[in-house]
Amino acid sequence: MSDPRSRLTTRKELLLARASIERMEFAAHVGRVKSAATPSSLIRLALPARMLSQQGPAIALSLFQNLRRYPIVSSAVSMLLARVASGGVFKLAKLGGVAAVAMQAYKIWRAVNGPGGGRYY
Repeated sequence: MSDPRSRLTTRKELLLARASIERMEFAAHVGRVKSAATPSSLIRLALPARMLSQQGPAIALSLFQNLRRYPIVSSAVSMLLARVASGGVFKLAKLGGVAAVAMQAYKIWRAVNGPGGGRYY
């Protein structure tokens, strides 16, 4: 039988090797996330797909035309953003932004770790 000291030494070496492998895997994952998290890809995740299709400029133009036709809508939005109508608009916008980022992060995590494996929604 081997002595307990050599078993502990062997276990320590195995744990050090495992930690080294996990650090290398973590660095590889961070590199992949960093390369995938470009501003254009984040915008693509945040906006609906139909806004990014070839009809996107047509939709934006119709939205602009509707805002010009109904100026009360843009005035109401301006009032909300200027905090005239409500004091908690910016807090709500921050919360909505954090929720949107968290949802996109969850979708990416689920796509990487889920049963679909590597498919973005």
